[in-house]
Amino acid sequence: MSGRLARAGLAVAVRLLPDARRERYREEWAADLRDAPAAGVSTAQLVAGAFGVVLRAPRSPEAFGLTSSALAGRRLRWAAAWFAAAVSLALGSFFLTPFTAGGAFGEVGSRVMVVVALVGGVGLVWLAAAVHGLLASRGAGLRWAVSLGVVLLTVPVVAMLTVALVPAMMLGGMLAGAATVVFAWALPAATDPERRRTWPGLPARLGTRATALVGAIVVLGGAAVGAVHILVWNPLSKVPGLALPEIYAQMADRGEPAGPAAAYALVWAATWAPLGLLFLATAVVGNRGTLRRLDARRIARASLVAVFGIGFTQWVGGFSMGMSIADAFAVSGGDSAVSGLLLTAAATVAGVIVALRVLPPASVARSPRAAA
Repeated sequence: MSGRLARAGLAVAVRLLPDARRERYREEWAADLRDAPAAGVSTAQLVAGAFGVVLRAPRSPEAFGLTSSALAGRRLRWAAAWFAAAVSLALGSFFLTPFTAGGAFGEVGSRVMVVVALVGGVGLVWLAAAVHGLLASRGAGLRWAVSLGVVLLTVPVVAMLTVALVPAMMLGGMLAGAATVVFAWALPAATDPERRRTWPGLPARLGTRATALVGAIVVLGGAAVGAVHILVWNPLSKVPGLALPEIYAQMADRGEPAGPAAAYALVWAATWAPLGLLFLATAVVGNRGTLRRLDARRIARASLVAVFGIGFTQWVGGFSMGMSIADAFAVSGGDSAVSGLLLTAAATVAGVIVALRVLPPASVARSPRAAA
C-alpha cells in the first residue's frame, strides 16, 4: 500500500473514532506511519490495525461524555445529513435526465441511483444507532426489533418525501430566495470565533468582507445565469436554426407570447437579489450594525444554500417559458442547453456539501461542554 493511500485510510479511521479520541490517535498513527519502514511494519498492517481500533472503540454515551438522549440527538442529525445528501443526489439525477438519457451517458442515471442508495444506507445506519441508543435500558431483542422497524419504515417515507419535493418546488420555488435570507439571518452563531471565521466555508485569510463579496458574486451571478438560461440559451438550444427574435416572434404568432413567461422568469431571478445585495452591503461596510450576524461562516453556508436553491428552482422560473416553447414548436419543455446541466450539477454538489457540512452536529471535543 502506498504512503498516500495509507494516509487516506488512517484519516478515514480517525474520522470514525469518537470525537474525544481523534486527536490522540491522529498523532499516534501519523508517527507510526512515519516510523513504519524502520520498524519493518507494512502500511497495510498499520491501516488494518487502525480500523481494528475503530471497531473496538466504545460507542456508549459515557465514551462521548454525553447523556443517552444527547448522543441520540447527534446521531439523528447525522442521519438527517446523510438522508439530505441522498435526496440532493436523487434530485440531481432526476433533473439531469434530459442530458444523461441515451448516448455515452446512458448509464449515468442508474449509477447515480446506486450511489443514492449507498448514501441513504449510511443515513439508515445512523438512524438505527440513534434508536438503539435511546433504548439502551431495554432488552437487546426489543432494541434491535424497534431499530429495524424504524429503518424499514423510514425507507418508503424518505422515498415519498423525495418524490413530493418536485411538486412542492413548483409551489415554493419562487420563495426560495426569501427563505435563504431567513436561513442566513437565523442560523445559530458558533461560540468559537475561530470556527465562525473558518469552518466550513472560505479560509480565514479572506476575511468576512472578501467572503461576502464572493457570496454576492455567487448569488447574483447564479441568478443572472439562471435568467439568461431560461430566456436565451435554452430557447436557442430547443429551436436550433432560428435567432432569438425569430423564436419569440413565432411564439407570438402561434398564440404563445413570450412576454408573460419572461416576466415570470425575471421575477424568479429577482427573488434572489435581496440575499446578494445583503452580502454586497456586508462586503462594502463589513458586518456591523444590522449586518453584525453575517460573519464569514454564515455567509459561506448561505451561499452554498443559494447555489443549491438557484440550480434546483430555475426550472420553476422557466416552467412557463418551457411550456410555451413546447406548445409553439412541438418540442420537449425541459432543459436542453448545457447551462441547465451546469446549474443542476452545481446545485447537486452544493446540496451534498450543505448536507454533510451544515447539518451534522459540532464535534464533541470542540464543544463548550466537552472543553469544561
